[in-house]
Amino acid sequence: MTDLPGFRKNAPMQLTKFAPRAVLTRRLISGLGLSLVLVACASGGSAGWTYAPLGPTASPAASGSPGASGSPGASGSPGASGSPGASGSPGASGSPGLVIQVETPQSDPLAFVPSTLEAPAATVVQVDYNNDSNVQHNINFFDGPDSSAPSLGATEVVTGPDALESVTFTTPEEPGDYYFWCDVHAATMQGTLTVTP
Repeated sequence: MTDLPGFRKNAPMQLTKFAPRAVLTRRLISGLGLSLVLVACASGGSAGWTYAPLGPTASPAASGSPGASGSPGASGSPGASGSPGASGSPGASGSPGLVIQVETPQSDPLAFVPSTLEAPAATVVQVDYNNDSNVQHNINFFDGPDSSAPSLGATEVVTGPDALESVTFTTPEEPGDYYFWCDVHAATMQGTLTVTP
């Protein structure tokens, strides 16, 4: 074995004026990286976020949703049974005039199915939202074209599969398109409620 200038034979490697800068840089970065990992693993603090729990969670009863109490109902008005995901029947004042089914399937865990809904104006609507994915979700309806409008009503945030939540509210009197989304995933998971005359 030949001797290298600046190094002693059979001695631990020493950095000298002859050591390339790349070696110095690599050792410095490796040392800093290891230090950061050790500090992060040894700290007793919380990360400030958690993963969604897997499996079903207890769902509180959905009652007293905003816009649901004391609102005029659609007494005797027919439901929009021809619209996607909706099953409707005439309702008495205060009870839902229309029930709409929405879900998030495990196969598409960041989507509402269907993502476009339809309901008549000034109608008490019950939306049954089934989160069938193992990701936390809810559904929140807004009284306008985006999330800056006041909320008409929202379900609780739940983790599926088979986590059914319901929200009841009165659709706006003004026909048009109204926004809904998942509060957890915001604009990544959204849809439109079309209110018809």
